[in-house]
Amino acid sequence: MGLIEAVIFDVGGVLAEDVWEHLLPCRKKSGGIRDQFGLDRDQVHKVGLLLWAAFAHTPEGQRTTWRELERRYWDLFIRFFWDRSPPQGASIDDFIHMTDEYVRLVDPGIPALLEGLQSRGLNLGVCSNNNEFWFRRQFGNLKLFSYFPPAGIVLSCRVGFSKSSAGYEMFDAAASAMNVAHSSCIFVDDRKDNVERAEARGMKGIHFRGLSQLQESLNGFLDG
Repeated sequence: MGLIEAVIFDVGGVLAEDVWEHLLPCRKKSGGIRDQFGLDRDQVHKVGLLLWAAFAHTPEGQRTTWRELERRYWDLFIRFFWDRSPPQGASIDDFIHMTDEYVRLVDPGIPALLEGLQSRGLNLGVCSNNNEFWFRRQFGNLKLFSYFPPAGIVLSCRVGFSKSSAGYEMFDAAASAMNVAHSSCIFVDDRKDNVERAEARGMKGIHFRGLSQLQESLNGFLDG
């Protein structure tokens, strides 16, 4: 087995809870904004997907900050369901506050895991389908920025492609950001299809199903 130099993590569902799944749950899940305001299940799912498509590949720019993108996101959501007259508790600021409530670590042991990998001399990176504002809240609120160099953070909103892209742009960008060969990277994701795509591009892959399983799988690669 070749030398492992970098471990690259997805964010939602691996390091932090998936904000989208909690705020705007899919058809099979309950909770979040949909249940709080009695919104139609299929409509919320549809609007969530439309907004994801609109913002997942939209970067922060010199004229548009991530906070402005976030406010634009919720303004569009509110207009769809209530035009310009949302009920009490459904303002842009209310939804931003609700977002913060759903930002939490997948497991409280995540920081210790990252520290352990750093102590072994491994480079840590991010490869995530994410918009700029939810990523900033996840990493800022959970104090994860200290574990990852800015150059090693690869997001779909910055690259302009998702991990499902036929050209493997996200995985190539992640390896390039780490300045290592694909074969020297371990990629961790909670979606099996993303792991399989990383492996098809030459990376080692771990399908995340829990912290203890992740640690065991990492040890298998690093100590094998």
